[in-house]
Amino acid sequence: MNILYISSKKRWGGVTSWMDITAKGLKNKGHSVWILSHPNSKYNEIVNFPDSVISAKLGMNYNPITIVKIVFLIKKYNIDLLVTNIDKEVAIGGIAGRLCKIPNIRRIGREDDFSNKPRKIWNHKHLVDKSIVPCNYIRDKIIHKYSYLNKSDFTTIYNGRNISTFTDEDIFRLKNLWKVKKDEQIIGMTCQLLKIKYVEHLIQAFSTISDINPLWKLVITGEGPEKQNLLKLVKQLDLEKKVVFAGFSDTPLLNASAYDIGVLTSKLEGFPNSIVEYFSAGKPVIATNVGGNSEIVRDSVNGFLIPFGDIHILSEKLSLLINNLKLRNEMSKQATLTIETNFTEDKMIDELEKYFLKTIYTEDV
Repeated sequence: MNILYISSKKRWGGVTSWMDITAKGLKNKGHSVWILSHPNSKYNEIVNFPDSVISAKLGMNYNPITIVKIVFLIKKYNIDLLVTNIDKEVAIGGIAGRLCKIPNIRRIGREDDFSNKPRKIWNHKHLVDKSIVPCNYIRDKIIHKYSYLNKSDFTTIYNGRNISTFTDEDIFRLKNLWKVKKDEQIIGMTCQLLKIKYVEHLIQAFSTISDINPLWKLVITGEGPEKQNLLKLVKQLDLEKKVVFAGFSDTPLLNASAYDIGVLTSKLEGFPNSIVEYFSAGKPVIATNVGGNSEIVRDSVNGFLIPFGDIHILSEKLSLLINNLKLRNEMSKQATLTIETNFTEDKMIDELEKYFLKTIYTEDV
């Protein structure tokens, strides 16, 4: 297969990560993959195969210049299938796909990728052939909310990661970079620092337990517009020596391997990569019961699901895990088993390959 991903996002996020991982996986299986990416995208800085990246701005919706450029790329590389995400990518890529008579697969990240705006309805109905969702929750939510969508057009392919295999030396070097001492342990969170992630809830919960747990630190991996507000909160709570802002990481699995407990406090999620990464590193998880989190986190088995916004319960669950090594170890075993059974990267790539081949074959018929 020859596949063209279209990405107009500048920030690194869930769908960008998915494109990077699946593109690499499909290339390893012998397929050819290109990524049309915004010139200022974070993706361009860390991409695994720069020769396959085509830097270009999409411009306005239905930009005729970009549509012609994509048509040229489709013909030049004999593209069999397009992959898009947000509305602008759907509009521009979808028209190019229609002109060249190849399918456009939309990869949905969250339920808010849709709306009832007439333009977005038209784009999806006329310029998208099929859609991939990362969990059943998103599929069911959007089908219920938007009457113009058909359930049969959506296929669930879960995000996956293979079990992390980092050495003690790798982890020691990273902890040393974070100025975490050998006898200190880590509560960690990996996410974009956006308002919707509510990282402040974790900081507030940590502040209530940090004094009685002096050998625990909080490490926050990620960048985003909320960072300055979070830094101010840490200062107000006198936690500057106990909270580490690790910045953006292009090795999130290594970061997860350095954590002892992984946390996610979002108000809205699809199927977060961070939880899959925590589990691939064998870490117990505390996550808000939103989006598709319950499709991977089994409450009190491999982690805890908590109500969004309940800082008291978050503090309780943190304290429980901090003070019960046996429970942490048991949840760690279950986390690893969860990945090995249902959420490996190999399984994700295999399912995606079969889905793409089936789509191309169906379209040809």
